Amino acid sequence: MVKKILTLFVSTGLFAALGFANSCAPTAPNETSTTTLVSVPSSLALTRSAPSQNASIGLSCGCSFPLSVSGYAGDTSVIHFSVGALPDSTVHTVSAWFDPSLLTGSGVDSALIILTTPNDSVSPSRPGNPLYDTLRVRATY
Repeated sequence: MVKKILTLFVSTGLFAALGFANSCAPTAPNETSTTTLVSVPSSLALTRSAPSQNASIGLSCGCSFPLSVSGYAGDTSVIHFSVGALPDSTVHTVSAWFDPSLLTGSGVDSALIILTTPNDSVSPSRPGNPLYDTLRVRATY
């Protein structure tokens, strides 16, 4: 009887592990092993001599994912953003730029873009909790 119960637990655990296998999900439940959305670099500094820069956006697991923009803040009339193709990819590119020739005098402006991906695209065991990252940009002119 004990052998049958033990066999049932082992086979149930094996089927559960196979059913929930996901190459992007952690191999075992672990609170400290979480996937995050990451911008590299995490901020951009624009200047008159370097008025545009790019950041690479990816997941810490290296998985493909869909990227979307949740919002913008700051002086987006001066600092502009462009997000590359949004279909599933392992790395997405976000560009930030400004046109110093349109600005008179000197100053500093800042803006940010809020990026997101649905967590269930990475970890189906935790649907409904999107992953967020913010790319901050500072323009000095």
